[in-house]
Amino acid sequence: MSRLLTGLAVGLLSAAASGQAVAADWGVQQEPMFKPAYPVDMMPYEDSLDFEAGLRYFYGMGGQRATISGQNYTADDASHFVEVHGKIDDSSTNTYVQGNLGYAAMIDNTYQTPTSGGAQTSTAGAIAYGGADFGYLPVNTEGLAFGGFVGYQYLNESAYMGRSQFLMASGGGNSEPNSLEVHGLRLGATARADINDVFDVRVDAAAIPYASLSGTYGAFDLASLDPSLTQGNAPQISGHLYGGALEAMVGFKPHENFAIRAGVRGYYLTGPTETYFEARDTGDPTQSQGFTSQGTMELFRWGPVIELTGTF
Repeated sequence: MSRLLTGLAVGLLSAAASGQAVAADWGVQQEPMFKPAYPVDMMPYEDSLDFEAGLRYFYGMGGQRATISGQNYTADDASHFVEVHGKIDDSSTNTYVQGNLGYAAMIDNTYQTPTSGGAQTSTAGAIAYGGADFGYLPVNTEGLAFGGFVGYQYLNESAYMGRSQFLMASGGGNSEPNSLEVHGLRLGATARADINDVFDVRVDAAAIPYASLSGTYGAFDLASLDPSLTQGNAPQISGHLYGGALEAMVGFKPHENFAIRAGVRGYYLTGPTETYFEARDTGDPTQSQGFTSQGTMELFRWGPVIELTGTF
């Protein structure tokens, strides 16, 4: 029994001695027993996204040139557009997304058709545009960047050009104005230059290899082709257009979060079209015969732009 007690005493003394040795060496070990999940000196994460948003005024001088069944339809307008725009730059991937939407608050249009009796003026109709681009800047230095983009372009070129009367199947009369919409693909190149953090230059040049035109061409009048025929519908037009667009802007930054820019922009589209119209039997309005006419369309617009933009 005495030997057992002596052994237990020796064991307890040895354990206490070893614990004191470990405690004494704890503060001088090279590696802590438990490492923190993150370095204690890690800097806060820096956001790589930059945002822009603002307003633009665009004085757009544009028009259209349509040929239907060998007859010419023309319109030229000078319109005042209000536009909103936005942009997101991602510096971590050198990519960006930008978009805009504009509407003509005032239209001053002069048009002429085969049945208009010469040139006529109008302030009616609707003209609008919008689009979005996704871009990549493989060359992106401190003050200079180059790259390319792919995007979508929407146009509504529906300045008033008169509205021909047509006979409906019910026997009543009706008429509709022009309503033309374009949905196009943009493939382009972009360049940016920043000068002393005060001035900047931006240029976007885009090819539009394909744009779908569709809508109503209410200015067409079947009587201009054959007065003995009675028009039986609002003519429908469709086409495949192509062309290009250009925008160049120079900016001044009175403050790091505010920019004033001015420049010019323009686009041009052309291509073949088809117009469908009907001739209706006045004796029995339920009877009609449809026709398709080949033609061409040109759409263009250009003018100065002023921009006020905030960055954050």
